[in-house]
Amino acid sequence: MSQHPSSKPSAHWLADIDSLDREGLTERLRSMAAELDLAHDRERALIDDLTGLGNRRDFVRQLDTLFSQHQRNDLPVSLILLDIVQFINHHGPSAGDRVLRAFGDCLRETLRGMDMSFRIADHEFAVILPDTSVNGTSAVADKLRLAAAYFLVEDASASTTFDVSVGVAAFRVEDQNADAVVQRAYEALDESRAAQADWGGPAVRLITKRKGF
Repeated sequence: MSQHPSSKPSAHWLADIDSLDREGLTERLRSMAAELDLAHDRERALIDDLTGLGNRRDFVRQLDTLFSQHQRNDLPVSLILLDIVQFINHHGPSAGDRVLRAFGDCLRETLRGMDMSFRIADHEFAVILPDTSVNGTSAVADKLRLAAAYFLVEDASASTTFDVSVGVAAFRVEDQNADAVVQRAYEALDESRAAQADWGGPAVRLITKRKGF
């Protein structure tokens, strides 16, 4: 799940609250409410309304933060990109919103608490794995593929599965910025999409490609 700023009031708002008179307390509460509203608005600006995951803005923010930590501490950080457009193409646009919400739920239920998930485009999702080794990232990618394959979408007529393309990449020592890992992950995702397109037809296909290890 993506991490967002806390909406709790700052400690200084409560430091001397016992010494305030009624007017001072009222003003303090108004200020506190305004601060909470502002924090809530900032948090909402980082959330995808449809899925409840982090949005692209949050994805960029979190990836840049982890890249800075990676440069300082040389801790491994990996990225998984997932595309479910084949599912939507096969089952029609009317299923789109329901499928996107269900896939967001799939990510939330499958990932560890430290992992961060985002909807970064119409049918594209991203997962950032902090402090995760190459083998660990490969295992998570495979786990997501299998979860997506069997994650049921509630439907009046039937429950069905997902077609998923997956691209995986990791930070490298020589990377100058976080964009480098995103580019490699998209290259891997494009290879996965191409392999899926070569098969054709509506059958479920789960292809993972890896870059940058």
